[in-house]
Amino acid sequence: MGRRAVSFALLLAAALLPPKMAAALPNPTSAAGNPTIVIGVIATLSGPGALAGQDELDGVITAVRQLGGRFANQEVKVVAVDDHGSPDTALQVTQRLLEREKVDFVMTAVSQASMAAIIRTLLDSRVFILNLDAIPTDLAGAGCNPSLFDLSTPPEALHEAVGAVLTADKMHRLVVIGPDTPQTDMALAALRRTWTGEVVTVLRPRHGAATFAAELDAVRRLGPDAVYSLLTGGMGLAFVRDFAAAGLKAEIPLIGPSNGFERPLLAAMDESALDILTVSSWSPDLDQPVNRRLIADFEAEYARPVTSWVVQGYDAALLLDSAMRATNGRTGDRDAVRNALRRADFASARGTLRFDPNQQPTLALYQRRVVRDTKGRLTLELRGIALRDWHNRHIGECPMRWSEETLAAPRPLKATPASPAPAAPVAPPPPVLLAPPPLDSDITE
Repeated sequence: MGRRAVSFALLLAAALLPPKMAAALPNPTSAAGNPTIVIGVIATLSGPGALAGQDELDGVITAVRQLGGRFANQEVKVVAVDDHGSPDTALQVTQRLLEREKVDFVMTAVSQASMAAIIRTLLDSRVFILNLDAIPTDLAGAGCNPSLFDLSTPPEALHEAVGAVLTADKMHRLVVIGPDTPQTDMALAALRRTWTGEVVTVLRPRHGAATFAAELDAVRRLGPDAVYSLLTGGMGLAFVRDFAAAGLKAEIPLIGPSNGFERPLLAAMDESALDILTVSSWSPDLDQPVNRRLIADFEAEYARPVTSWVVQGYDAALLLDSAMRATNGRTGDRDAVRNALRRADFASARGTLRFDPNQQPTLALYQRRVVRDTKGRLTLELRGIALRDWHNRHIGECPMRWSEETLAAPRPLKATPASPAPAAPVAPPPPVLLAPPPLDSDITE
């Protein structure tokens, strides 16, 4: 077993052991005694949302490995804890993480409900927070904070990008299908900011539905220009299959945001997924050297496709490295670190990423289509840029104003597929500890 495989096995073992046994594992920190930068990752690694959380964590680890386990010549230690998809658990593991580890930065890869439960505790700790998943809207507006940076792709950005695609393709009549939740209403509001067509109807199937005969009959009867699916998980998979089986795919385009059509999900959809349109802040064929290296190294290590979630974790680690290089690793100089984070002086796998004054991302949103690659596997093909320079609309509600110009000129975007490239050499695995304490016992050193 190679060094990388041994390291990863150690991570999994540490995660499953009680604190005393986990503490007895070999300490991966160098004996040289150099200061260590500690990154806490609070993620959903089991239960609902685990696919995204694990991908985001593994994206972080991939970047740290590529950097040789060091930021600005200081060793990096990653400590991950699992909220199990529960806000209550999220608060408990966050409190214990902050008590047990002297973290310099925290990355969050949890649901909006879990984020709402832990944000005050994190802000009170005065650590810098890099968010990798959707956050409550107020944190982008009146509730913005100098310690919080968001690297996720906000859901409203995806819906606004879909609206831009509908406008560009002159699609005037739309059927929307989504869960009976506030998220569907939010999606409709965002869609209408960039598209002025008619939503013919909004179909809201019962939770857990496995068949969609009534909904498909309605689609056929109404004859829209497109169908926008907000269904995810098992419901999303079943709807895609039924939509294709009903013969509608050849007549009516099916569109969806990236979270319902990430590459690991496409295999289960098989032929039904072909030609579906989707939007994201990333595409696997973006012509960026950093994107090609990420794909080569990640897929060699984990034997699964890179997703938008992986990219968000990967970008977060590269952002921290850029900030540490700019400040010579001085994690205690909060103003210098904050300014360096705001500059976002690194090459993103997404092509471009900057921050607005509310420390929310400015992104390009891409239109993609499900196709087969040269090996016959389902993948996503770049069709073009849906929104070149998306900004969060809550900027004006945030009281933060920057005293210096920190936004670098955006790098040019190339809406052309990348050519295959050989894998770049992978650095040795970094010192990483993945040992969240169990909730039913005290932490012991």
